[in-house]
Amino acid sequence: MGRQIGLLVRVSLCNLLGINEYRYTKDSGKKVRYRWMAVLWVVLLLMMAGYVGALSYGLIYMGMGFYVPAVLSMCVSMVVFIFTVLKTGAVLFDRSAYEKQIALPVSVRAIIVSRFLSMYLTNMLLGMLVMFPGMAVYGIMERPKVTFYLYGILGSVFLPLLPLTLASVVGAVISGISSRWRRKNLVAIVLTLIFICVIMVGSFGMAEMEEELLDMIHQLAPLMEEQIRRIYPPGIWLSEAMVGGKFIMLLCFLALSLGCFVLFLEILRPFYAAICSLLGAHGAKGNYQMKEMKSRSVFRSMVERELRRYFSSVIYVSNTIVGNLLMVLVAVGVLIAGKDYLEGMLGIEGVVDRGLPVLLGMMAGLMPMSSCSISMEGKQWWMMQTFPITGKNLIRSKVWADVLVAVPFYLVTEVLLLIALRPDFLTLVSLLVMPAVYIVYSAVVGITVNCKFPLLEWENETRVVKQSASTMITMLICMFTGIVPLVIVVIGGGLPIFAVNMVLAAVLIGVIVMLDYMVIRKGKNAPKCD
Repeated sequence: MGRQIGLLVRVSLCNLLGINEYRYTKDSGKKVRYRWMAVLWVVLLLMMAGYVGALSYGLIYMGMGFYVPAVLSMCVSMVVFIFTVLKTGAVLFDRSAYEKQIALPVSVRAIIVSRFLSMYLTNMLLGMLVMFPGMAVYGIMERPKVTFYLYGILGSVFLPLLPLTLASVVGAVISGISSRWRRKNLVAIVLTLIFICVIMVGSFGMAEMEEELLDMIHQLAPLMEEQIRRIYPPGIWLSEAMVGGKFIMLLCFLALSLGCFVLFLEILRPFYAAICSLLGAHGAKGNYQMKEMKSRSVFRSMVERELRRYFSSVIYVSNTIVGNLLMVLVAVGVLIAGKDYLEGMLGIEGVVDRGLPVLLGMMAGLMPMSSCSISMEGKQWWMMQTFPITGKNLIRSKVWADVLVAVPFYLVTEVLLLIALRPDFLTLVSLLVMPAVYIVYSAVVGITVNCKFPLLEWENETRVVKQSASTMITMLICMFTGIVPLVIVVIGGGLPIFAVNMVLAAVLIGVIVMLDYMVIRKGKNAPKCD
């Protein structure tokens, strides 16, 4: 079975990372895009390494070096857990890939293990990229024993196993429940969004706890250990193994990680084929009756088609709607906590009125669905080019679908903030204008980048939504155009905030108009089929 697992993992990773396409494609443009994507990843990894190194240095400088492995392992585990839940259904329970693989001389267990290992290897790389810079900083400053490095490397290899297993359990539960319903995609989307909201609310609670931890650090180290032990006990075990040289704690960490994985595998194996089959099944009523047929405009039909395609994919929805959910949750937080409490906690007077409009806009445009809407067409993109529609309608329908998805969240957010803040006229205008402009701006930027970096050859939606150059570049652009103005309006207390917001809105509208003319109106930049 080991050889079967190895071959399946190799094929899965080649498809997921686009390795074979880069090696064998004759299109020089695709190779250039892959190289630029590699450069982008290197820059992001260097930024992450710098952040991890700074965090580790800060802990060691404050005399908390013992907790460096615990804090880093907890951060890695949380990231792995959250992002694995969002893609478990699309990777672990991919019905089309299962039907292709089960026809081969491989066992069900080999298929499950290979898919799990495909996710595990990418997350293991993430864990090493976080743990190793922290270990390097600790090694330079503290000069630990050789066992620190040996236990650290071994712990980093197995670090993603426990959160990956727990996230797969959550994903399996969501997939299993939704597979019993006729509207299984809708049920899976709702359950996933509920889980995301719970995680976000919990993270807000942890943000408050961080304030308490900063005070605790200056008082008593055991209190910090108690908090970490409450949140993620295996992190303390790993710290005791690496810093204290306790091999028994490393064994406990490895036993828990491997034991949970083996238990999950044995429980899932009997139900795996049924879940995959039910997730791909379609129900139909036997009392179908022909009713009156209605005609719609071409543009409206294209928008409705885009929305149906969007809500038919759980991973597409769950990964691109997070920004909109964050926007609503921030409004709920402001309503519950109150402006005075938030300003007192942040220690900056007037920060809510100054920074909230831009913050909400940045959140709303964090991950627009348009950034991968063309790529999601996949191998069917050629069919779109045979329809009697113009390129302008085709591209613009994807932009409007993105805006329509964000509008309900935008309206709920504005109503909650109106109740919570009771703002003056100028603040109200900023709260209404800035998020709306950012929503349209991110949708137009997303479709522009996706036209430039399409990914039409894919086997799994995860590669399009989470790992394509288009989504990464769009996210970086939208974050940059949100963070820079946010820093300016928060720090520049003496600036006329309303005027700054209106100038920023005017600049974004100018960019929208320019991109609309260059990409949407002409419709010449849409990717063509070979």
